[in-house]
Amino acid sequence: MKEIIDKYLSDSINGVEMERLKVWLAKKKNQDKFKAILENHYYINLGLQEVDLETEYSMLLKRIEGKTISNKRSYARWYKAAAIFIGLMGLGYMVHWTTKNDKEILVDENSITIIQENGNTQVIKEDGSVKIVDKNGKTIGRQNGTQLDYKNVVSENRDQQPDEVLIYNELVVPYGKRMKLILSDSSIVHINSGTRLKYPVKFLKNKDRKVFLEGEAFFEVSKSKTSSFIVNTDNIDIRVLGTRFNVSSYANDNSVNTVLVEGSVELNTTDSAKKDEKKYVLIPGQIASWDKSINNMQIAKTDVTEYTSWINGQIIFKIRPFPEIIKVLERHYDVSITNNYGLLDSQQFFAKFDTETIEQVMTYFQSSIPFSYTRLGDEIIINEP
Repeated sequence: MKEIIDKYLSDSINGVEMERLKVWLAKKKNQDKFKAILENHYYINLGLQEVDLETEYSMLLKRIEGKTISNKRSYARWYKAAAIFIGLMGLGYMVHWTTKNDKEILVDENSITIIQENGNTQVIKEDGSVKIVDKNGKTIGRQNGTQLDYKNVVSENRDQQPDEVLIYNELVVPYGKRMKLILSDSSIVHINSGTRLKYPVKFLKNKDRKVFLEGEAFFEVSKSKTSSFIVNTDNIDIRVLGTRFNVSSYANDNSVNTVLVEGSVELNTTDSAKKDEKKYVLIPGQIASWDKSINNMQIAKTDVTEYTSWINGQIIFKIRPFPEIIKVLERHYDVSITNNYGLLDSQQFFAKFDTETIEQVMTYFQSSIPFSYTRLGDEIIINEP
């Protein structure tokens, strides 16, 4: 779909490609993807502070549908956004990142990146080994392959950061990739595909250890009698002293799921109006699901391996609805899946995958419920058999 979007924005798209683009954008999840791409890159300031993303996106849809945009000023603003977006989507998804120091670098959208508090962005190559440095050139972390280590570096530089100051880094892991992060307190975080995690370079002594999650991560928290560890999502705060648990909080999922493997966790809503409501405490082997649409919590027993197998590169589905399975496959294999066969939406499956390709995965599901599919690049379209 990247090539078609490039052609559309450069006015070189043909009629067939235009129809494909219209079909792709008819899916809510694809609309969300488009808007998420804009948000993720504009938020670090591309000089487009005046752009209203919802308005610009609405204008884009109208233009695709062949409708006239009468407001010339708005059209000019849309064109400005579109021009920037060509830079984002073209050349293998090369993205322009502008730092607070007005330095511009090119970052592949499929690269793992670290965004520092001062706006500097550092690319992480999975087969490489680099130092993570702050604005003064001092080493604050080290990367070796798919592991980032802040603990050992912080212990080597005890005078580097005043105890009263929190300095944050943000790790961005795109679809199809994973990372392991060792925090300054020795806590370990396994970060799944399509995830952003914001965390302090160094936690403060005897203060809460708080990180911010959008996506999915498995936490192995170092025990502390004086410092709670808090995972903040848009809807739920998970508070622990020392434990092992998984949190899934993707923006396009209907729920926030917390699965406890070891120890105990306490969950609280992040809605200030509900601070005095009941707190939820999990015991090992339980899952807490917060339904975003109705603001409701459900707690039940579960097989934790279904929710933690991704750490080892496996995918396990135990009676999971096909729409949920599609989302997991998209993140794991970095593909876009459009299901045009309504029967599949009502089906549930049991499956386990580890080294299989996406084609082998699709063949497995075809053996249970026959359907046809086509793959064009990173786009898979499912149709009736």
